[in-house]
Amino acid sequence: MGKIVVIGSSNTDMVVTSPKLPLPGETIMGNEFYMVAGGKGANQAVAASRAGGDVMFIAKVGDDDFGKNALYGYQKDNIDTSNISIDQDMPSGIAVILVDEVSGQNSIVVAPGSNSKLSIDDIKAVENEIKLAEVVLVQLEIPIETVKYALQIAKGAGVKTILNPAPAQALSDELLRLVDIITPNETETQLLIGINPVDEASIEFAAEKLLEKVNDTAMITLGSRGVYYCSKNGDKGYVPSIKVDAVDSTAAGDVFNGYFATYLAADINYDAAIRLANKAAAISVTRKGAQPSIPKIEEVEEFAKKVSI
Repeated sequence: MGKIVVIGSSNTDMVVTSPKLPLPGETIMGNEFYMVAGGKGANQAVAASRAGGDVMFIAKVGDDDFGKNALYGYQKDNIDTSNISIDQDMPSGIAVILVDEVSGQNSIVVAPGSNSKLSIDDIKAVENEIKLAEVVLVQLEIPIETVKYALQIAKGAGVKTILNPAPAQALSDELLRLVDIITPNETETQLLIGINPVDEASIEFAAEKLLEKVNDTAMITLGSRGVYYCSKNGDKGYVPSIKVDAVDSTAAGDVFNGYFATYLAADINYDAAIRLANKAAAISVTRKGAQPSIPKIEEVEEFAKKVSI
């Protein structure tokens, strides 16, 4: 299996559970509060490592307890942290997450802190590591110019690139041409191409439009409806999700992307990789928190024995 380089954010998540998510201007009484390690980049790096991948995480943390605890956690997960830099002037990133106890859905506000300082110069310092990777996985909680430069380096070296375009934002065609596989959810898909994938016809049309902008595969994650993908080699199809009792959906997309990246690096075909990544994501939503919810590969394999999908 080749090396996976994840480039992205490292946050500490501050989570409050409540009977429902508040409306604008509304104050409600919550219940449980807890802090856990998070950040889309970090979640995906941890997921890839727990899937059995050889993972390097490129990120930036602050010189504070949040940053120190994050580094310790990544090292416990056997992630190569040698290229996580420490910013002396900015605090580590944090996220405030509200979780609906009934549906498991969430609302999130992120204060990026040191994540906003992960720069092109930081990427230049690790170009060789990127060029030696089998897969590079990036998201959008770091500066967009940094994302673009990292993709340019990877693409120039023939490294397979995955972009999870979250949090949702508009992206240029120039950037998307650097992407091999794109993995938006419904909201991100609509923002990228103006099509809301609400039914089978619009899902498939949206995926085809996304495929025109990237090099290999468009993969729309549809929550409880599973995943639809289409590739330029003609492969396409729906991969259903696994029904579980959801508790917290916070890191489900990150778990999917991290696991998928590891299976891609292991040269597993897309359909099989998506099915396995779906199972990992299904386990994660039955648990609270971001990184604490991410299963290890042994758990996914055991779970796979119990479900037919």
